[in-house]
Amino acid sequence: MDRTEMHTEFKFLMDKVDSAASPSFLADEIDRLLNIAQHKFITKRAFGNNVRGTGFEEDQKRRDDLRTLVKNHTNKSAIVDPAEAKPNGFLFKLPDDYRHSINEEAVISTKDVTASSRRVGVKPITHDRYNKIIDDPFNKPGKDTVYRLDFGGKNNTSQIELITGGGQKVDEYHLRYLQEPPQIGIESDGETIGCILPDHTHREIVRIAVVDALETVEQPRYQSSKIELNEIE
Repeated sequence: MDRTEMHTEFKFLMDKVDSAASPSFLADEIDRLLNIAQHKFITKRAFGNNVRGTGFEEDQKRRDDLRTLVKNHTNKSAIVDPAEAKPNGFLFKLPDDYRHSINEEAVISTKDVTASSRRVGVKPITHDRYNKIIDDPFNKPGKDTVYRLDFGGKNNTSQIELITGGGQKVDEYHLRYLQEPPQIGIESDGETIGCILPDHTHREIVRIAVVDALETVEQPRYQSSKIELNEIE
């Protein structure tokens, strides 16, 4: 469904086709409800907070629900700011539409022999874990190990820090991630933005928006609509 079709579906489910029984919502209010619903849909499907209890890639339905949000990003230029980084740490900016990481790899090399570069997996760790392992000879970063710490940086920049072994550098950061979808609505230049999630999810998103709308206006249909939403999910 495009934006207009999602609005029509919303109005129909809110009983606005032939009846004045439900309150009227303006187009920008419907857009806001659809965007809230879209955010809820992604969060619930990504982390298993749903009636199926499954998260991203745990079954085929979840793969299909979020597949159009999966993107690749390659960053070949680390942020040069030694004062911000930890020892053997390299800072990389995340893409502007980044939402959640799926898979991460890094191309690393020794600082004096670049021909020895290799692509290895990146393992996210907590800062507490970093303190415990950074000097542990059995767990600290080594030849084929790169750890990742989350780091906001200056001016709320979205970035991460990759920690390597001594004498190594990170040449490239490869990220596969779930993107933050564009907001449903009309841009300042008049361009219409619809939902980029797979078509089969659009009715579920509209249903979530309707349930939120009914709850907002304290409609008695709220509970029955929520039950129906859970059944079709």
